[in-house]
Amino acid sequence: MNNTTVEDKRTVQDLTDAKTKVLVELGQEVYLAYRRGDKIASVLDEKGELLKDLDKKIHSAINQKEPEPGDMKECSCGALLTEDDLFCQQCGKKADVPDIDQQKTTLCYRCDNEVPAEANYCNVCGVKM
Repeated sequence: MNNTTVEDKRTVQDLTDAKTKVLVELGQEVYLAYRRGDKIASVLDEKGELLKDLDKKIHSAINQKEPEPGDMKECSCGALLTEDDLFCQQCGKKADVPDIDQQKTTLCYRCDNEVPAEANYCNVCGVKM
């Protein structure tokens, strides 16, 4: 379970507010382009990229957590390592890294987020894989 702090919640809220603002701007710009008879593809591309980036940041902020004791492993020297550590900070020994083949992933075609290959839906944008 995630250890969410007030600061983390505030970051998620700020990013969500920014996303809402971009969505409103997108609607306004598309409407104005439509009224002028302009093409809206460039507006969609620009705002779409901003929204995709914000979705990734929101997802990342939601999933940030402090390592819990169960997430830690121990180096042969006795120092505690997180699953993200490649080398021990105490002795410099290379940490055991899980085999890449066991962690097959694919990219979401909509938002380019990396998702497990066996996933049915993207965990960032929700599109069916």
